[in-house]
Amino acid sequence: MEIEAKFLVPERNLFDKLMRISSIKNYNITEPVENKFHDTYLDTLDMVIYASDFSFRCRERKGKVIYTLKSLKSSDPVLHMREENELVLPEKISFEKPGKNAEEKAFLKKITAMTGSGNLFPLFSVEHKRTDLQVFDEERHIAEVSFDDVVIVCDDNEKSYLELEIELMTDGREDELLQIASYFRDEIGLIAGSSSKFDNGMELLRENIRKNASILDYDVSSESSNIRSSPIREMFEEFNIEQDHARKVAENSLILFDSLKPVHHLRDELRHTLKVGALVHDIGVMTDAKNHHKAGRDILLEICPEELPWPLCLLLPWMAFLHKKKITEKKLRKLLLKKKISLIPSKMQDDIFKISAILRIADALDYSRSDTLITDIKISDNEIIVTLNGPGSEMDAQRADEKADMWRLIFKKDILFGSDH
Repeated sequence: MEIEAKFLVPERNLFDKLMRISSIKNYNITEPVENKFHDTYLDTLDMVIYASDFSFRCRERKGKVIYTLKSLKSSDPVLHMREENELVLPEKISFEKPGKNAEEKAFLKKITAMTGSGNLFPLFSVEHKRTDLQVFDEERHIAEVSFDDVVIVCDDNEKSYLELEIELMTDGREDELLQIASYFRDEIGLIAGSSSKFDNGMELLRENIRKNASILDYDVSSESSNIRSSPIREMFEEFNIEQDHARKVAENSLILFDSLKPVHHLRDELRHTLKVGALVHDIGVMTDAKNHHKAGRDILLEICPEELPWPLCLLLPWMAFLHKKKITEKKLRKLLLKKKISLIPSKMQDDIFKISAILRIADALDYSRSDTLITDIKISDNEIIVTLNGPGSEMDAQRADEKADMWRLIFKKDILFGSDH
């Protein structure tokens, strides 16, 4: 259990001054010690750790790596009490392999109990310079006071701020931590309750997604009141989405999107939309397995994952609709005559077709459900060659060739699939 108080420090001069304090109340303070950290916060593509009210961090510092699984729940406005599990190692480990000892195995078990087979991906990173002061009452180690100069980086966006954390040590009591916190609150005038680095990073992530929607500038009218939003994890449970397949299709989609940029020329701002669309592309299966592309379209016309802002959610129904059946030019022309999609701006229609062409291939590459890997993608003047590996890679290559009909139609460039298994 981690017990701490947090304060935002509004000015650099005050921050530097506080780091030089020699005593707090009747407690003694050690000389300051400075450290530099690089933190990376991780989660599955469907954010299952976050949905479980935890954050997961990999902290790199000189000579060691610290993995921390921390609860996001805290009921007290001043003292933050959170469950915390740590694993300290000399170097990074692979979460796909079993632990080397009992401690590693127990920690990995906690992670995989949440994530299942899902791979972990970076959400954002935090660079911070920390100055630590230790607080003692004679021989008892009461608390650690940390002054953090923080820079959170998410893609090309960043946020910097100064904060103070006071963490209770094993020899200290909660009333003593409150005394120290009251000193900074009442005598120094700091405001308690600074958001956590994870909370600030998540807000930066959301800000990026909202900015992407603005940059794409689809010129769509104001948000529809007929569409309700729901967290993507709740949609997984409500519609019993096949989790492992959804994750694998999302992973494949991102690999294809990144590797095939010289051909598709889609804006980077659509990458997140592709990921979300891939996660929910099969949302209609339990409603109507045979026509799940139609059922998925109808569901997504009414419900949008809250992780995707307006108007990007308008792409999802048609991504779900286009992922299943054989595609011809005649079918696409016929689709554009339908009222619900004909009202969408032509620029968005073009992006729907392009992003759906990628999703169709990504879906096919997990047709065997045997964790086929994309090992290589080569682009030449005449064609694209995608190499696969895994026990079901030959089956998936054949299926991908069939589902690449829309790619060939939209991009006028052949794409071939082969197995090196």
